[in-house]
Amino acid sequence: MQYVLQSMLWVAIALVLYSYLIYPLLMTRLVRRVRSDTNNELCVVSNPAPTVAVIVAAFNEEKHIAARVENLLQQDYPIDRIRILIGSDGSSDRTVRLARSFADARVEVHDFQVNRGKASVLNDLAARASADVLVFTDANTVFRSDTVRRLVAALSDDTAAVCGELILEEPGKGSNQDHQYWNIERRLKAAESAIGGLLGANGGVYAIRRDVFAPLRPDTICDDFIIAMNVAVAGKGLQYVPAAVAYEDTPSDVMAEFHRRVRIGIGNYQALFRHPRYLVGGSFVLSFTYFSHKVLRWLTPHLLIVVFVCSVLLARDSFYLWMAVLQALGYAAAAAAFATRRRVRWPAVVQAALFFAVLNAAFLIGFKRFVFADYRGGWRRTERA
Repeated sequence: MQYVLQSMLWVAIALVLYSYLIYPLLMTRLVRRVRSDTNNELCVVSNPAPTVAVIVAAFNEEKHIAARVENLLQQDYPIDRIRILIGSDGSSDRTVRLARSFADARVEVHDFQVNRGKASVLNDLAARASADVLVFTDANTVFRSDTVRRLVAALSDDTAAVCGELILEEPGKGSNQDHQYWNIERRLKAAESAIGGLLGANGGVYAIRRDVFAPLRPDTICDDFIIAMNVAVAGKGLQYVPAAVAYEDTPSDVMAEFHRRVRIGIGNYQALFRHPRYLVGGSFVLSFTYFSHKVLRWLTPHLLIVVFVCSVLLARDSFYLWMAVLQALGYAAAAAAFATRRRVRWPAVVQAALFFAVLNAAFLIGFKRFVFADYRGGWRRTERA
């Protein structure tokens, strides 16, 4: 029995270290071999340019919607080949009124009275679009002037979906370290794309050929991940286009990030258990990156529990006793840092550890809510929702 517990403990530790340390180091070494301007030449759009429908699902976005529409109207793309479809998912504020205030034929606003969830709005807007290309973005995202053009230019017969570069603005003096975590994720996306194993898309900036869009289940949470992975696992081509840049703000408080990550966690486990083909149905490279980057991270909270429980059960040995004590102290320190985050300016290393703890706590709650079907397709409004 002791041997079994020891094996479980060290395998769990090895898997966590592999996913969070070894795999990123392996892939970031690979990304250094990829020229930073790989996609700079991919900005020539055919003549005539493909028609584009920019799709924005919005819920109570009066703070952002006017600026978002204005930003999209300023895109460097032929004005007769682009339309902007805004879908309000039962908004109770001025979202619809502000979106309709633009006297421009390119803007099309759909006021869905019932809040059904983002996936349903995306399904409806995609069904109404007759364009060659669907560009998906969020109401609080900002595009550079050439973002749509670069996304469209990167599509081809061999590449049915492309993911742009999402840059998160730093939250100033807040406790949220999502922007630091995301900087690593961006490097991983570039490396994974270089070897043909890109996973999902950045929800604020991606595009697909309309002919490959498959309607989503209404309760789908991580729509961007599912849409892009369906394309990738079918072998129709998913590529990263870092030259297609978009910006979003990061919520300053880690509590807002916690709520967002709980919801993302639910969506992660939807993908894991509803779509086993993502792990076994695509190429070997895609299966490798999916297991290493996604599956193991989604299972990290469970692996950490295994490590702690095994340490306690093996505590007759002083080595494992100290291991259990250190884990308990670490979790207590994370709780203390969380409780005092607004009063104490913790060092960067403590904030990073706090973010890791919050991330995995959120995933664990997301897993529980997924198992007990304690969720719906509707969304919770946060700064990065």
